[in-house]
Amino acid sequence: MTTSQSVRKTAIDGLIHANKANKANKFNKAQARAGYVNSLMLLSLLVLSVLLASFNAQSAGSDRPPFFKIQYQGKQAYLLGSIHIGRDDFYPMPTQIEQAFGDAKALVVEADIAKANVPALLKRYGLSQIGDVTSSSNALHQYCVNNAALCQALSGYAPWLKAAQISLYRFGSLGYQADFGVDSYWVAKKGARPLLELESVAFQFELISSFKPKTQQLMLEEAIAADDAEMLALISAWRAGDSKALADIMSEQADAAPELVTELLWRRNHNMTAKIIELFDANKDQLFIVIGAGHLVGEQAIPDLLKAKGAVIIECWLSDC
Repeated sequence: MTTSQSVRKTAIDGLIHANKANKANKFNKAQARAGYVNSLMLLSLLVLSVLLASFNAQSAGSDRPPFFKIQYQGKQAYLLGSIHIGRDDFYPMPTQIEQAFGDAKALVVEADIAKANVPALLKRYGLSQIGDVTSSSNALHQYCVNNAALCQALSGYAPWLKAAQISLYRFGSLGYQADFGVDSYWVAKKGARPLLELESVAFQFELISSFKPKTQQLMLEEAIAADDAEMLALISAWRAGDSKALADIMSEQADAAPELVTELLWRRNHNMTAKIIELFDANKDQLFIVIGAGHLVGEQAIPDLLKAKGAVIIECWLSDC
């Protein structure tokens, strides 16, 4: 296999499957290869400009990611906001979260990668329908001068796919891998628990690939433009449970990319809320639900939508869950 072929394979595999972690990986690698393509990962490419604080390292025990207890018609579940890249010092997660998962009888994620035919989805939705945008973007042209092998590997693919992969590549260079993403961690720990999904990988591919060329171009250019400090600040905001900062990330896009906010966040928030209610109706046992943190903060957030449907929502860092 040539160098170009090798980089190409790694780049595309990395979008859906995690980049290989080192041998010290704390959870099962085979299960941890799921790298979820969803709103927080993609929006993080676009909206980091409001987070200018420097990154401060902290231990997993002091993390406070968005975490809620849901009570609905005599049943309860826990809802955790995730990010889809990470590193080994994220784990184990704070005791309150680990204990809630220990009591759960089923794990719920946005999409179960194991059910997806990823090569077929890439062929159907990942190929570019709008031409190669390299020559029309000064930022992308310069990026490709310095990252020729990666850009060659991604040539012919849609801008949204290039944006997601470049983001993963850039986070990887900062020490954060999809192998250590929060979703992957819980999938690896689920044991015999059923794994339920709120959407599907096919739905996510179809949705993102349907975005207008202008939106996809913006996604790609902002994937390149965000500086390292801003990317690290996003992770810091999640670890600190800074809901305002995370909400600002979402609202910042209302003007810059309204299609992303409307379709990737708000519409999906309503659909996932309805699905959560369905799961409550169908399951008597406690659920542990993991959703991208961007869906749990700001306008039309899932906890607020659940309240509107009669659920009681307890923010676990403010009250005893």
